Amino acid sequence: MNTLLHQPRLTADELLSALRVLFPQTQPTRSTTTAGVEVVSVLVASDRVRDVWDEWRQKHGETGWWPFVGGMSPEGLTRDGRLHEGVDAAFLENMVAEVVCQDHDARAASIVLASFLWLTDSGSLEQGELEEWLDEYDPDRLAPRLSPEIAEPLPGVPRWVLENPKPWEARDQWWLHFVPARGGYEVPVMLPGLIMTGNGSTHYLHPADDAALLRRWHEQWGAELFFASGPRMELVVDRPPLDPRSAAQAATELTGYCDDTVDDARVAGDGMARSTMWSLWWD
Repeated sequence: MNTLLHQPRLTADELLSALRVLFPQTQPTRSTTTAGVEVVSVLVASDRVRDVWDEWRQKHGETGWWPFVGGMSPEGLTRDGRLHEGVDAAFLENMVAEVVCQDHDARAASIVLASFLWLTDSGSLEQGELEEWLDEYDPDRLAPRLSPEIAEPLPGVPRWVLENPKPWEARDQWWLHFVPARGGYEVPVMLPGLIMTGNGSTHYLHPADDAALLRRWHEQWGAELFFASGPRMELVVDRPPLDPRSAAQAATELTGYCDDTVDDARVAGDGMARSTMWSLWWD
């Protein structure tokens, strides 16, 4: 049977065996979604999880399994009806085919445009605000308002895993999940519902939309999916844009994707967009 699903180099059993040798105290485990996607998971100490994730993402070419950090257990990822209701093998095949074949740059641009049109059509704009929103969504208009090019990326500011701002949510361990995927950009498709983009006051996105933007950011700026859990996501960015025009492009795309977090494109263009970590949250 021909399939566009990614075929990892290691089997789930081989990956699980390797993790059990490296993490004998935490009992690595595996689970399977209703669509047949296998997930291999291990608990990792909070102060080590970034280093362990980085080590295994460097091994992605050898394993074919993409690692990401999350708070949900593997059973919750694969058996929670909210995440996988109606997602069977045929549905998954169709979604992956869409992601593999789509023009992700064009789809990413359409997502930003749809976000802008949603705002302008919502009837919430007052007189004169349209020009202000154009400044937020048009990178050519935004770029002149940003700071000059910087020599080095800004240090990333993690919000969820490494420096949780809410002490009562602090935890000693996080789950490191492995999914058979070509890259982190495929994870939202392999695990639909993992990332809860949108809410009652904004436009909703399809997993293929998430994949389009994540793949574009991966190719343009080396952004890699690091953390995903419900309405929270973090990307580690290896080559963030440093000049005003590129930073403006990234900031407008971040605004269109997640205006709950990026509600001021100028601030984002001078800050998060030029940093080594993009932390997003949907209200």
